[in-house]
Amino acid sequence: MVLGFGALMVGACNGTIGSELDESLIEDSGSGGAGAANGGPGGNFNPTGGDGTGGGDSSCADLVLEPQTVPVSMFITVDKSGSMGSNNKWNNTRQAFNAFFQDPAADGLNVALRFWPDDGCDGGDCQAPGNVCDQPQVPMGSLTDTNHEQALTQLFNSKNPGGNTPTEAALSGAVEFARTHQMGGEAGEQLVVILVTDGEPTACNQNINVIKSYAEDGFNMDGILTFAVGLAGSNENQMNQIAQAGGTNQGYFIGNNNTQQALLQALKDIQEVAVSCTFAMPESDDPDRPIDPNQVNIIYQTDDGDPGAKVPQVAGESACTAQGGWYYDDPNDPAVIYLCDATCDAANSSETSKISIEVGCASVVQ
Repeated sequence: MVLGFGALMVGACNGTIGSELDESLIEDSGSGGAGAANGGPGGNFNPTGGDGTGGGDSSCADLVLEPQTVPVSMFITVDKSGSMGSNNKWNNTRQAFNAFFQDPAADGLNVALRFWPDDGCDGGDCQAPGNVCDQPQVPMGSLTDTNHEQALTQLFNSKNPGGNTPTEAALSGAVEFARTHQMGGEAGEQLVVILVTDGEPTACNQNINVIKSYAEDGFNMDGILTFAVGLAGSNENQMNQIAQAGGTNQGYFIGNNNTQQALLQALKDIQEVAVSCTFAMPESDDPDRPIDPNQVNIIYQTDDGDPGAKVPQVAGESACTAQGGWYYDDPNDPAVIYLCDATCDAANSSETSKISIEVGCASVVQ
């Protein structure tokens, strides 16, 4: 997955890489911004670049910006049940995570860590809030902080596999932590849960419909993304259900061959998905002239020579289709811009694809 944004971007983009935008749902932005076609709210698209019904033309644009990052905070919850001791899975998992924590490319991430069953998160209390599975053993901190990186590595190195597999307790706690952290965190912050396991549930409620409901509620109610990483022995169908419920499409599966490298690559892929198609709402340099959310457009370019196309805004995530689009976290007070999956995939389909944000012209609305 490669982005043409020039900087690390944040977001949730799922689906098949390389899908194309539906050309009926993009508007020609015009060459270099001059003469940009824009129908205006409720108006008709005018390919000549003049006013469409509803008004608007290229002269309205104040500026075109590169999308800016929003912070990503990950709660990583790792299965250390007895079965993790087989086939060197535990050592491979530990080494892969330690390499990920030390990777300079991950420095922009905030990470918290918890193991299960461990330190009270053992299935005695299965639902959060109320169990200790929502309490990280290493609190949230930036991977730019050497001390935090060392704390994560030292905790991993201090653990050994043993115990059962209370997946419900682990996932309910992880989502609850993410929800609580988000409430007190930075506006526009993207919360991510990474659930790592090598087996099917053996403690707490073992019904996958109950287990996946925590990821589903976290995503639908709070925009929390849940990634499911299955090592050898995990149930692929169950892990896929958790991932789908958590807004990340499908699980990542790691076999016994080259486990360490495959897991490290999966973590890097998760990072790219989590940091690719969500952007901070632009802010005005002049407090007396705030940016009007109704005068923002997303411009999609296939390469530097492409004049670009305006991607229509949709009402929300539920309005996204295979035709693409974009939406705000809160249309009345937006802090974050999200690309729909199809638009995200198109923007990631080549090294030359590019997304930019135009401010000043009436938003093109689907």
